[in-house]
Formats: sequence, C-alpha cells, structure tokens
Amino acid sequence: MMNKPANLIVEETRENITKVINESGLPPFLIEPIVRDIYNQVIFLKQQELEKSKKDYEESLKKEKEVQHEKDTV
Repeated sequence: MMNKPANLIVEETRENITKVINESGLPPFLIEPIVRDIYNQVIFLKQQELEKSKKDYEESLKKEKEVQHEKDTV
C-alpha cells in the first residue's frame, strides 16, 4: 500500500486546523495567542529534530570512518 503523499497530509492538516478554529466560536483575539503558542512549540520541536539529525549524521560518519579504518588495517 502506498503511503499518503506529504503534500496531501499537509493540505488535510491545514484544513483540519482551520475547521477546528472556525468551529471553536472563539474570537480572533483569543485564537491568536493559542496559534502563537502552537507555533512556538513547532519551532522548538523543529530545532530538536534538526539537532538530532545532525547528531545522528555525525555518528553515522564516525561509524563509517571506523569501519573503513578496520578494513584498511586488516
């Protein structure tokens, strides 16, 4: 089974968020701080993911180097 394309997931997520906001009945001055808080959380999570990716990549390079060194010494 094919995974759903990311662009479809993005569009569905956008539509779902918009629907929840519109159905909340809250005025925009109350929605704005909620959206800002969510945005700040997303920024934090994105930064954590980036740091993890960098760490994983560096560890992968280190392991490749070690394996290559072992092959060269055999």
